[in-house]
Amino acid sequence: MSTAFPFLRLPDKASKLVIQCMEYTEIVGFSLASNKTKEIVRSLNLHMERIDLAVNNIITVRLDSKEGSPSSMVWSFYPQEDSPGPIPVYMPSRVTGMITERSFVEYQNPGLSIQKWIEHFQYIFSIEEINYLSFADETCKFDWISLKDTFGKFKILTIFFHDVCSLECAQMALRHFPSARNLTPFNSNFNDPNLYSNILIQNWDLLVLGVEVFMSLRIGLDDLLLMNSKDITVQSPTVTDKMVNQFFKHWIRGSNPRMELARFVFVNGQVVNKEIVLKGLQYQVVLMDPIEGEGEEEVEGYDIRRNDGTVGTISIEQTDQGCDVYFQIFE
Repeated sequence: MSTAFPFLRLPDKASKLVIQCMEYTEIVGFSLASNKTKEIVRSLNLHMERIDLAVNNIITVRLDSKEGSPSSMVWSFYPQEDSPGPIPVYMPSRVTGMITERSFVEYQNPGLSIQKWIEHFQYIFSIEEINYLSFADETCKFDWISLKDTFGKFKILTIFFHDVCSLECAQMALRHFPSARNLTPFNSNFNDPNLYSNILIQNWDLLVLGVEVFMSLRIGLDDLLLMNSKDITVQSPTVTDKMVNQFFKHWIRGSNPRMELARFVFVNGQVVNKEIVLKGLQYQVVLMDPIEGEGEEEVEGYDIRRNDGTVGTISIEQTDQGCDVYFQIFE
């Protein structure tokens, strides 16, 4: 008969070496054993880069270090029994942890709520913020007040809507998580901006629309002028060089006062006519550093000046899909 190995009696250096040989899912399990094991794991400085939350038929938490890293994990939290919505966020009866495309572990929940699990992940991996909260189902099965009570205390940077998430579900999510600063919808329910103008006018730090192969965003100039975001990306077959030109003219006169960066993505092989984009604008030609991910050569830019003296730079980049028009304000 084998005897128990007195792991916690090992010197700190030896115990840390043993832990570092474990899978990350096993390290999480070890950290749950006691306050001492939690502190040991935290002291290893196994920093993850991000933590993401997903609300679907169950609630999942994804932790990532570097892309493709073997330490990336997905944790799934299962209720005692499946119930039709709306239901309160449950005390999970079963918890599974999976290292992406590798090993799988399952735990009986040690009495932690989902909120406490997230706090535990944040503590042992030194993560202060939630990278994103995503919704994918047409109708959220969870009670919204319960979701807010569970996730509302965390600093959530971005909200994603994808798959079949309805516009109604999205509106409810934004109402209950107003502190999120970035918004990226990835589904066709956002194809018509007229249906969510109240979202366009909000003070987002980042707003990304239409950047999904299944979307066909039908955006117009009036929609662009409603936006009050610092950083805007719009991909749409209805974006034209004339529309972008009109947008810049409105910016010169004072529209979109918070905007610092904009990217207009032309799709379906559209050709952008530089003369139309710049028509009627007083500009100065400048040379810019290459846009990240777009090559190494300097790019020709065109400085335009707002009535209040703010200078913004237009640049046009050819891509595999068509053209991108960038606009950036340099302090």
